[in-house]
Amino acid sequence: MVRLLTQQGQLIDWNDEKTHPFPDNIVFLDLLNPGRAEEIEAEKWLEYQLPTREEMQDIEESSRLYTEKGTLYMTAWLPVGLDTPDPDNTSISFVIAPDCLTTVRYADPLSFRILADQAKRQCTSPLTSDAVFLLLLELIVARIADALQQVEGDMKKICRDIFRLDPHKAHAAVEKDLSDVVKLLGRRSALVANVRESLLSISRMLQYFLNNAATWMRGDLAAQFRSVMRDIKSMDDYTNQQTQEMTFLLESTLGLINIQQNQIIKIFTVASVLFMPPTLIASIYGMNVGLPAANNGWAFALVMVMIVLSAILPIVYFKRKRLL
Repeated sequence: MVRLLTQQGQLIDWNDEKTHPFPDNIVFLDLLNPGRAEEIEAEKWLEYQLPTREEMQDIEESSRLYTEKGTLYMTAWLPVGLDTPDPDNTSISFVIAPDCLTTVRYADPLSFRILADQAKRQCTSPLTSDAVFLLLLELIVARIADALQQVEGDMKKICRDIFRLDPHKAHAAVEKDLSDVVKLLGRRSALVANVRESLLSISRMLQYFLNNAATWMRGDLAAQFRSVMRDIKSMDDYTNQQTQEMTFLLESTLGLINIQQNQIIKIFTVASVLFMPPTLIASIYGMNVGLPAANNGWAFALVMVMIVLSAILPIVYFKRKRLL
């Protein structure tokens, strides 16, 4: 799939069946899961090569950020599926020249889907490649900020829930609640880790762009690009804080789970102690060795009274010691 954005903010969907060439006033060329025919058509119009999917997976910085014939090739890890149970990062390439911004991607983040509408609202006509790049970065950063705010809301809810639970009530509901908390913290921790990786990648890409596009970038956009850099830095600090909070909540949850498990063990321990004296008496009088009063009619009643008293006295003792 190929989408085009013109200088007037018009969004055009392109497909293989169309035979007329790309219009000359394109400022943004977006390739989503491109086929080979679409790549050839785009490279023919751009007059330079686009990175392949294999090249986009390289982790060396020299392979992700480089310049060829005045065109900047930048590949960054961007978050995708932030509103789904399984968020992930995807590699997206930004190929930017003074006249056109080209993106090659194999995922569809929300920022790209709303770019055209935002461009009509926020950017002045005619659009330029650096203005579209700035708007796209702002949308990506705003999307990450929304995800971090959602994580913060989840952590506040978790904090209220885990400290409201009574771990001394050893029942299945408490165990299930604590288990769900651990799972949720694990998912949110993975999300924050993905976001931190993405923020680092975007920061490097943006710094490379500012260092190498200064000669042709619009001067009025430089301050806005630096503002995006500051936003990225502040969010990176925010993710550090969230990581510390999640570590505290995880340790607290595991501590409550240990208290609950100790309570269960305590119950079994006390129960075994309560049954030890009756079991001992019953075992002694169950031996056929001619015990005193074994042949008397009141022997059975005496043994039962002893068994009951030996069970009641430990209960009274543990109650006074507040162990029950």
